[in-house]
Amino acid sequence: MLNGRLPDGASPIEGVSPTDSIDTLVPEFGSPSEKLLIRSPHSVQSLRAKPWPARPQHLHKSIRGWRWWDSAHDAVAIMLPAPFFALAAVVAAVNGKVFDEQEFVILDRCIKGATTLFPICFAALTGRAVIKYATWKLEQGTTIGILEQLMGSRTVASAFTTQLLLRSFNMVGILMIFVWSLSPIGAQSILHILETPIQPTSVSSSVSYYNSRQQSYADPKPNSFLSELWFNPLSIEMSSAMIAPTAIQVSPMDLEGNVRIPFQSSVLAGGIAPDDEGWVPISSMNASANGTLIWSSLFGIPVNGLTSGNTTFNIESTYMELNCTNYFTESLQSPDGPSAPRINHTLVSTNGPYFSASDPEYLNPWVIGYLGVDVTTYNDTDGTAYVTPQYCPDCLSPDLANKTTPVGTLAFQEFDGSDPGNATTVFCNPYQRYVESQILCMKTDTTQACQVTAQRFSLLPHMPAEVTYLSFSSVALGASDLLRNITPMSDAINELQNYILYDTTDSSNLVNFDETTLLGGNPGPTNVLSEVPLSDIATRLGQILNAFVFGSTWNASTYLLGESFDGMNGNFIGGNNASFVPASRAELAAMIQNQTAAFTVPAVLTTYAQVYLCSFPWLTVFLVSTFAMLMSAIVGVIYSRRTIVPDYLGFVSSLAKESPWIRMPDVGVNMDGMDKARLVKDVKVRLGDVTYAQGGYSKIGRLAFARLEETTKVEKEKLYV
Repeated sequence: MLNGRLPDGASPIEGVSPTDSIDTLVPEFGSPSEKLLIRSPHSVQSLRAKPWPARPQHLHKSIRGWRWWDSAHDAVAIMLPAPFFALAAVVAAVNGKVFDEQEFVILDRCIKGATTLFPICFAALTGRAVIKYATWKLEQGTTIGILEQLMGSRTVASAFTTQLLLRSFNMVGILMIFVWSLSPIGAQSILHILETPIQPTSVSSSVSYYNSRQQSYADPKPNSFLSELWFNPLSIEMSSAMIAPTAIQVSPMDLEGNVRIPFQSSVLAGGIAPDDEGWVPISSMNASANGTLIWSSLFGIPVNGLTSGNTTFNIESTYMELNCTNYFTESLQSPDGPSAPRINHTLVSTNGPYFSASDPEYLNPWVIGYLGVDVTTYNDTDGTAYVTPQYCPDCLSPDLANKTTPVGTLAFQEFDGSDPGNATTVFCNPYQRYVESQILCMKTDTTQACQVTAQRFSLLPHMPAEVTYLSFSSVALGASDLLRNITPMSDAINELQNYILYDTTDSSNLVNFDETTLLGGNPGPTNVLSEVPLSDIATRLGQILNAFVFGSTWNASTYLLGESFDGMNGNFIGGNNASFVPASRAELAAMIQNQTAAFTVPAVLTTYAQVYLCSFPWLTVFLVSTFAMLMSAIVGVIYSRRTIVPDYLGFVSSLAKESPWIRMPDVGVNMDGMDKARLVKDVKVRLGDVTYAQGGYSKIGRLAFARLEETTKVEKEKLYV
């Protein structure tokens, strides 16, 4: 070419090619050794047979210029993070679900596989992005330092060491360190994103319980329901409860597993202040472990419909609490001698002042009578099929809730068992308490345990505390007559007296006792009623009365033994239907008023099972790392499309092309380094001494990257430039 013009006969698109004469590849001023080596057609180093482009080319990467595998490569790079995002989505989706063995095997394999593949994929995409970005920067023009930082940061370790060796702590270096740090952190996070612990899971449920606020059938008449149908089983159950072992006496459940309700006064005596809603938590449900806790009855409340797991629900209940104010002891010796009556008939009798269903007999060890307003006079007799009349505070009209009723008085008179003997009479005022208790029941395939965990005063409508079950004359007279036959009687003592006289929660009171002591054949210890604190008498007598009243409700003795509520249906002679539909608070108040026999209330069932637990902090780390991988893929695609120069950095073939000691055609400008590498991969090279190729040996060698034939091995003692 001369002054920008081509010689005659030359084509503007024809370039130098190995297929041309070898003289076109080697200038005339080349060394003889160069000409000799390159011209040799038999040398393995010859590049003449390689398919180099035949003419110069424009630098461009249009859509037509892109090869299909380049587009496929970009597509794979973009889709490579997708399985990792899918794994994160699946782990988040199974969070909280019940563990499944087969499903977990698949998830575990996916997690382990992802842990292995993540750093590989991350390195592939991030390394490609670094090269593409560095190539683009090289095309635009940049410093060698930036290129060294980028090209030296293609692995986790090199990202750190490159910055240290270059002493370049700029934004590029910080970004490289941060991005490459996500590779091991992201891989490690996969191992922690899913666990399978045993945890509680809660679902809505429902539980039924017996209504303790319904009518009592404690009629003393011989043909009454209680006398004819339920008295014998009730007698056995109460006798068993009074002589039960200490472990049962202090247990939160009675002999049959029914949940016991404590006196609210004993709960408050623990010193724990109620919360904003009035609830007082109960720290210990064992009456011996919790020194202030006292059960309100010998019996608990039957609960039905429990399933395996922990069930929490609320129970509305009522009980009588006695306030024993005073007692007095009198001599019963009469002028007629020891055979004369020993009971003071002027206190407890059919004529009052403390009324009983029958006059005391000579051998009665104790009697009980009641003085108070008969509230049945407040209501006209109900003419419905069953409950005529109704004997319970909730049976009264709600209009009477504001009516003032004087508190009644209960007189309990006991003979001390010796001749000449004394009689001790205790006077107690009964009050009806209404409470709401939080219940926790724990059930397995073989066991069931229930306990009260918190208590507050009931928020449902109810009568004043002065209106009790004893305010109904039929119930008071029934208690005075039937209670004496609940346990075997003796001349001086029986089980009921033993229960009142001695603390049954203290096993030391029963040391050296034999069975005849508890059954009345032996007077036992010398304690008499006058030696028992009034508070203890109030507690124990109250527990007995509450058990009697509860046991006198319709067919209660059957359900106290654990019978199902399914057959609890109303009939034309007595009793009421049970409700098996979960009731709201308002519905519960209405059902108490209409004397529903059993309620069904909402509950929360908590079961302990192995579940999937997603660690969201680790999942976040995993997603951030995967997102960084996706951004690396996108950066690699974007800068590969924005760059028009071929891939040059990082390829030995690119280094060889620029070396004056390795002659390569000056064509193929659009060929990437890998394309050139495939063409020259068989060329043997060495970083050695090229002074021989320059015409002889020199004391000072020249170190260069050249073909093997043009170099000699370097020597330790020789100087090089």
